[in-house]
Amino acid sequence: MTSPNARSVRVVFAARMKKRRKTLRLSQKALGVLMGLPEDVAGVRINRYERAVHECDSETAQQMADALGVSLAYLYAETDELAELIQEFMQLPAKDQHALLADIKSRSKTNRVR
Repeated sequence: MTSPNARSVRVVFAARMKKRRKTLRLSQKALGVLMGLPEDVAGVRINRYERAVHECDSETAQQMADALGVSLAYLYAETDELAELIQEFMQLPAKDQHALLADIKSRSKTNRVR
């Protein structure tokens, strides 16, 4: 039996992948083919992932993220804000990522002290 939390993670993943696929204007079949799935089953498999009927294993989830041009963390982010933050962060050069992370840590420490 699937736990409620595992089900919600699958639903979040499904919704986020579907949204990204539509943003890229890819059909379910086209996404599946980009992931390396056989053409005759690609659309059906993606449809099942998007409806949260089936859960991707870690390798398939990574292939999905790669095909969609996003990080795996983006697909599993619990909120839209966190997903957006992850995407924006990943677009920054490494130097800026380190600076931003240092700033966030500094702000976090300041808020904990209050």
